[in-house]
Amino acid sequence: MANNPLNSIIRVTDDQVVHENKDFGFTIHSCKIEDPSVQLLITNGLRNHKQEVNKENEKYQHIELYVCLPDYWNLSKHPWPLHWLNRIAQVPQKNNTWFGAGDTIPAGNPPSEVSPKFSANHFILSPPIFLSELLSGPSWKNADFQLLSVIPIYQKELDFKLKNSHTMLFNKFDLYRISEKIDTYRNSACPSVFKRLLKPRR
Repeated sequence: MANNPLNSIIRVTDDQVVHENKDFGFTIHSCKIEDPSVQLLITNGLRNHKQEVNKENEKYQHIELYVCLPDYWNLSKHPWPLHWLNRIAQVPQKNNTWFGAGDTIPAGNPPSEVSPKFSANHFILSPPIFLSELLSGPSWKNADFQLLSVIPIYQKELDFKLKNSHTMLFNKFDLYRISEKIDTYRNSACPSVFKRLLKPRR
């Protein structure tokens, strides 16, 4: 477990490498952490590549990405989170760009649904939400990289973000209790006109 980027910060269990991307110098680990309700897919090695960020985003010079899955998720039956984490993690080096909070990535070109049972067709990068206390507490003050979660989003959510801002979309996530923990049954944070009378989950 020595190579998992979380090892020096929180307790990691059941850690294994599930994918190696030799072209871009990173691996993906599947692991369990202190919160027993989830399992994580997390990159290891992205932080070795210094991102050429602007001054306002200097803290994202070194990052790792993760996907937060329910503890019962079976990757052998539903492998799309691993597939997309691998593809997304290549983008900064492949396209000579950088990632920060609020950046969105399409699920293919043209974008398509990530799964027959989940119509999200884009992803947004976010600081920890569900795991914010665990993954951004005092133990992280000496960490030399930032963690960004990969959250699948619907087309209407992408449209709202582009029209307004990622901050306003994250506010909607908070209102509807949407986080990085993947829920393939969740409703959109930007419901259609006919669903706006529905109350946010509180």
